[in-house]
Amino acid sequence: MTTTMTSSFPAEILHRAAALLEQRRRPLLISHPRPDGDTIGCALALRLALLQIGSQPLLACVHPIPENVAYLPGAETYVSDVPEDVDIDLVIAVDMSDLSRTGGIYKDAWCGKFPLLVIDHHATNDAFGDVNLVDPDAAATALPLAALIDALGIPLTGDMATCLLAAVLTDTRGLRTSNTSPEVLRFVGQLIEAGGDYAGVMEKTLDSIPYRQMRGWAVALDRLQLDGQLAWATFPLAEKIALGIEDHDDLDLGNLLSRVAEAKVMVTFLEMRDGTVKVSLRSRPGYNVAWIAKVLEGGGHHQAAGCSVTGDLDAAQARVLPLARQELAQHPGEGLGAADSATFARVSARR
Repeated sequence: MTTTMTSSFPAEILHRAAALLEQRRRPLLISHPRPDGDTIGCALALRLALLQIGSQPLLACVHPIPENVAYLPGAETYVSDVPEDVDIDLVIAVDMSDLSRTGGIYKDAWCGKFPLLVIDHHATNDAFGDVNLVDPDAAATALPLAALIDALGIPLTGDMATCLLAAVLTDTRGLRTSNTSPEVLRFVGQLIEAGGDYAGVMEKTLDSIPYRQMRGWAVALDRLQLDGQLAWATFPLAEKIALGIEDHDDLDLGNLLSRVAEAKVMVTFLEMRDGTVKVSLRSRPGYNVAWIAKVLEGGGHHQAAGCSVTGDLDAAQARVLPLARQELAQHPGEGLGAADSATFARVSARR
């Protein structure tokens, strides 16, 4: 069974991407650091598709594969490092908005030597590849990837469909985000018809929370603050160490705070061992946090974005919270809370 996806990128880009995959036989597929279901599910689905046309794909991610997607077929084939002289002829960046998101796996010496194909859906993508299959209107990278697999004439197997289900269901939070369009619902239906394990993905990926992550949620919720329609929480490094949480562990704090009913913009601050703070931003429909992440050299979508800020938790809050309040100030009458709204009435010129 093949998909019948429509895409907002030109057909010529789709054909160029398909031609690259047909011409090359040793592609390196890179998933971004602190990987989520979209980058892992897409890379694994593409791996299965490429095996069908005789390619020998190599998969890499600088961080371990999360438990909630480690059951997907092929997850055990990931490596965490790739030497500069590896035997490859194509590099594929999966679900990342800029080259730094490869986590150092991409080597400078490969530039101009191997073509770089980017498959993504982030609105902040800066078209850093030789071929950029980027659909910022797509709910997940799974959708442009499915269109590419379809362009290759490769039928979906049950395992490929399961991987794509993990991708689209995680990025839409179980089909609950505002970009869950009729097209997305039809896509999920096609994946189920192709043999994708919808119930299994929902149970193993979305509804199974590790104990350590649950304990982490307790720490974050204990430090939760609300100022009008801005909610935020901090997570000190000492608490992470006490719980045995590594820097690469994804606690999903952004999506946790997105459930605060009174908030329109939500921010989490996770202190890292390297002297930085990982910032996750979320917002309600109609509010945009992508520009905030972009200003701070991060990226993402209007309603879900992130970045890293140098310094401690206090320094990170001092940089990020005023920007969050600037976004709220663009919706007058909807409440800024106790903070002086006049201070934040001007929107950043860099938006």
